[in-house]
Amino acid sequence: MAFDAVTTLIKIVEAAEQDIMELEVLSILYAEGLMMVSLHETVELLSYKLHFLQAFLVECKTKMNDGDTRARRLYTDVQDEVARIYEKYEINSKPRLLYSGDYWGYSCEDIHHLLKRIVRDIEEVKDRILEVKRRAALEDEEQNITIWDTYQNALKTENEVIVGFDSDIEKIVNRRLCYSYFMRSVFTILRNNNNDKFRRYVENVVLKLQVIPLVGEGGIGKTTLAKRVYGHPITIASFHIRAWVVVSKVHNLKEMLIGLLRCISPITSEIYNIDEAQIAEKLSTSLMGQKYLILLDDIWTTAAWDAIQGYFPENFNGSRVLVTTRFKEVSEYLSTNPYQVKYQTFSDRWELFSRKVFGQSQCVPSEYEPIGERIVLGCGGLPLVVVLISGLLATAKGCLEIWRDVARTLDGVGRYDNNKRISKIVSLSYKYLPSHLKACFHYFGVFPEDSVIPVKKLINLWVAEGFIKPHNNMSLEEVGESYLHDLINRSLVQINELSIDGKVKSCNIHDRVHEVCVREAIDGNTLCIINGNHAPKASHWLSCQTSHWPITRASYGNFGPDEIHSVLCFGKDVYHSKCRLVYPCLKLLRVLDLSLFKCSQGMPREITDLVHLRYLALSTIGSLYEFQFLKLNKLVTLIVTSWMKKCPLQLPCDILDLRQLRHLHVDKRCSQYLPRLVKKNLQAVYWLKVASSDKKPNFKMVPNLRELGIFIEGKLVPSYLGSLVYLHLLEVEV
Repeated sequence: MAFDAVTTLIKIVEAAEQDIMELEVLSILYAEGLMMVSLHETVELLSYKLHFLQAFLVECKTKMNDGDTRARRLYTDVQDEVARIYEKYEINSKPRLLYSGDYWGYSCEDIHHLLKRIVRDIEEVKDRILEVKRRAALEDEEQNITIWDTYQNALKTENEVIVGFDSDIEKIVNRRLCYSYFMRSVFTILRNNNNDKFRRYVENVVLKLQVIPLVGEGGIGKTTLAKRVYGHPITIASFHIRAWVVVSKVHNLKEMLIGLLRCISPITSEIYNIDEAQIAEKLSTSLMGQKYLILLDDIWTTAAWDAIQGYFPENFNGSRVLVTTRFKEVSEYLSTNPYQVKYQTFSDRWELFSRKVFGQSQCVPSEYEPIGERIVLGCGGLPLVVVLISGLLATAKGCLEIWRDVARTLDGVGRYDNNKRISKIVSLSYKYLPSHLKACFHYFGVFPEDSVIPVKKLINLWVAEGFIKPHNNMSLEEVGESYLHDLINRSLVQINELSIDGKVKSCNIHDRVHEVCVREAIDGNTLCIINGNHAPKASHWLSCQTSHWPITRASYGNFGPDEIHSVLCFGKDVYHSKCRLVYPCLKLLRVLDLSLFKCSQGMPREITDLVHLRYLALSTIGSLYEFQFLKLNKLVTLIVTSWMKKCPLQLPCDILDLRQLRHLHVDKRCSQYLPRLVKKNLQAVYWLKVASSDKKPNFKMVPNLRELGIFIEGKLVPSYLGSLVYLHLLEVEV
């Protein structure tokens, strides 16, 4: 039976582990520390793939018991493949090769090559399994799902296509990053071998904290490669702690420290109230004595490294820092041996292109092949260019004219001018976007470079800006999700994180795409980015990325009363007390995001004069009882939170009576009561107060609620929340 065969092979591999480690260490000793063969990593990889097969066979057996004929056929195929592997390598007749410890006549390299061939064969079986499962999922989808028009684009697995990095991943993981297999037995061997040269090699190369820079042009795939290395099974098994943070062009040490700390242990927003030195001490303490892997993505300057490197303790246990950077001088500052990420070969580019455009089958119709090859040839070796072009052409399979337009565009770009190449392709993608997606795409320029953007916030902003149009019986939020999925499928937007139910939780755009997005929005007088003390220019969207409020008494006269639609502030640690926020030029403001401003005296009352506001986010402390929220009767999204835990907010309890409100987010301590009238618009409420001293809540008042956070005060009888059954659309309840 296939399951028994796989289980037996797993036991053989696990039994071989210690003997193989000793053999490998001895081989290295004999070579005086000058050669390291990654045999044990191959054993770990083989074990990982065998466990995948084992789990699959268990799944198949369960489905076979339920009468699934497709599962039975697949089980039989895998059984035949496993038998073939056993026969091919004579595993039953030569078990001593793997587990007996009797290595007479077999070199370390012989065993390594044998295991690598077995891994390769099992990988082929695994690929076939995944392909069959993918096809089955597509068949089920075709049978059970009615596809919407342009508003409904299911997220495609092709967005995850990675090509051409296998060799790089193996080199980085096995030769530079992970020495865990070696460390488990090296000291035992060293006690019995007087080899000072090898001892120094271990201390200086294996044990000492090392920095491994991945260097290459923007769009060449450094972050993709780093993610694969970071999430590799051997990497996960080799480090006690792994932490990742994006550094970006203008580094912020406090943000870097908090980002790393967030990966190690749970934190709250209160950490922003702690000074930088204390946060740095917390990080160092967390890493002390641990074997850790730190990934610093997208470092631009040596100053960024100098600012943070002192907080990584030297534990002499094989800890590593992996860095990605565009700049050769930065990589050479960090290490004498940086890893150069190479341009893609034509073969890899063609595979990536054909899989992204035509699916896993890579079946390119004959009429498209010549022009497709011309396009791929013009991509310049950057995977990002291939991905962007593929995202455009995947939606234009039936239009050769668009393909010709892409080919002509690439023909006009110099061989080494990748900046121009990316800019032209992003502009071309924008040209062919449906009109309802163009403003949504440009809006990404409002966010700072390398921002991780929560999807719910993004869609709420789109709704407030008026970008989303009603469609059939879908909610505006559902339409917004379909817009986002369309941009993802066109490869203009990247998925950052998925929620448990498979929905996109957060997203981002590549910094090279962001550059083009920002430039075009600024050129069109739609966006103004403020990252200094200069006065803002007349634009619909003001993105304030500094600690200063962008509009002052001296500058507000530069704007007309209907020019500024949105002000979003992204400066961190900004404290606001008495300065004036509202001027006549903000009369028609729709979006005001001050969630990162720390207001210390409630909320500026003049905000209630902004009667066209549809999105308002604030962080403050103190009492807001006298703040007249109901004057803002066009509000769709309201977020009001306290930035200091020991200073809770005090809010009026009638906020849910706002006529057009769809999303409310306040602190638990200022939870709201159900509205007095039926509110069909309400989609999400955090938090709703339910007290045992009050009458039973009637959830019929909010029939279309999808998300609900309930704060319970007192002890409730079992039937107290019985009317929750009327919330037929409820997806999230906490």
